[in-house]
Amino acid sequence: MSSGPGTEPTDTPATAPAVTWTAGAVARMLGLPPSTLRAWHRRYDLRLTTPQTGSHRRYGRADVDALLRMKHLIDQGLGAESAAARAFHAGGTDVETLLTAVRQLKIDTATALLDAHLGGHDVVGTWDLLCRPALHALGGHDRRIDLVHGLAWAVAAALHRIPTPGSASPSVLLACADGDRHTLPLEALRAALAEQGRAAVFLGASIPDPALRDAVARTHPAAVVLWASRVVVPPRRLRVPLVVLAGPGWPRHTGRAARPATLGDAVALLSR
Repeated sequence: MSSGPGTEPTDTPATAPAVTWTAGAVARMLGLPPSTLRAWHRRYDLRLTTPQTGSHRRYGRADVDALLRMKHLIDQGLGAESAAARAFHAGGTDVETLLTAVRQLKIDTATALLDAHLGGHDVVGTWDLLCRPALHALGGHDRRIDLVHGLAWAVAAALHRIPTPGSASPSVLLACADGDRHTLPLEALRAALAEQGRAAVFLGASIPDPALRDAVARTHPAAVVLWASRVVVPPRRLRVPLVVLAGPGWPRHTGRAARPATLGDAVALLSR
């Protein structure tokens, strides 16, 4: 998240371990009077991640991001105390709070809540504790398809903020099986691998077998992960060190391919 147009850090020595900002600079980024920022600290126990060594508060990038989330949630109609809890405290975002935002089609708010949760949990934790339960709560009802799509968009937007690392080692190719358009589990896997420093390239939904083989021939990946949410035929042998078949659509017996049961299992398998 950017710090705001036209705003420069107050001290940027070449040897500084991290850039910090003064309270006045942060108030200008937020478009708030400094007195409001002071009141937030006094009332809502805003816990900064930046070590405080003097009499004046200093804010690091994570602190500024949390304040921006808090302000955004307030602007979306959430009370200041609830916004502070969700923006600054790891356990502040729960499934019902996320669903409330989605049911009101406040998708930006849902994204901000997911951002806040990712600030205190890794991708696997956020997926297991927040995303999957919320998606399950909305699933199975055609009349809720707008809500499912809105939630999926918010989850994907939050996951996209986790950049894929540059890596000299062969990457992992991620793809949905031909005809399958359920991309969100692979979005989560890409982001979770990125947290582990592992590069992964997501090819997208419904990748035909010839296109997948062409991608393998061009990139020589260390592994290929194929997702199938409905019953499909396993691909013919791929010339890669590791083939991972994820999702419920694969038959029970799939030869030598790995079959992780959870996102965490897949991350552990691909991070070795």
